[in-house]
Amino acid sequence: MKNTDEKKEKTSNKKAYLMFIFIIFFIIVIDQLTKIFALNTNNTNIVPDILTINVSQNTNGIYGVNSNSVLLYVLTNLIVITILIKFITSQNEFIDTKIKVFLSAIVAGGISNTIDRIFRGYVLEFISFKSLPIINIADICIFIGWLCFIVTFLFFVGNEIKSNKSKREIKFTDNDDYKIKDEKTNKEK
Repeated sequence: MKNTDEKKEKTSNKKAYLMFIFIIFFIIVIDQLTKIFALNTNNTNIVPDILTINVSQNTNGIYGVNSNSVLLYVLTNLIVITILIKFITSQNEFIDTKIKVFLSAIVAGGISNTIDRIFRGYVLEFISFKSLPIINIADICIFIGWLCFIVTFLFFVGNEIKSNKSKREIKFTDNDDYKIKDEKTNKEK
């Protein structure tokens, strides 16, 4: 019986890793292909006055932080990516599938932008919404991944707080009476 449970767990872990790798690979390929496409179709209106393809070379970091060091950006990205991958792989059995997907999107976006920094010296941005900064697919994946991760985490914390409020301990006494002990206040009722 133990062997079948262990085999099921190994198979489940293997599937989770393959999903993780597939999502990362898929997002990187899509991001890099759309960047190549954007280079060939620069300054194209997709939705007039709202959405255009406008190629830009982003030599700054996130939110325009500027250090003029490609090596610093690459090292910082690699450290963050390594931490996320280590977290996903070491906590695989405890992390919900949707969290793995969100974190995979973040990792993929980070890797794809790091590829740009290594081979181009900058990140190629091309999606231009009316008054927002110019972005790319990797940026969108990073943003949506973090947003979904945070929202899911906040829902989890909210549900934990609600469930902890309702937990009470019931003790039976010798004369078949009972007392309810509130875990939060440790007072008996």
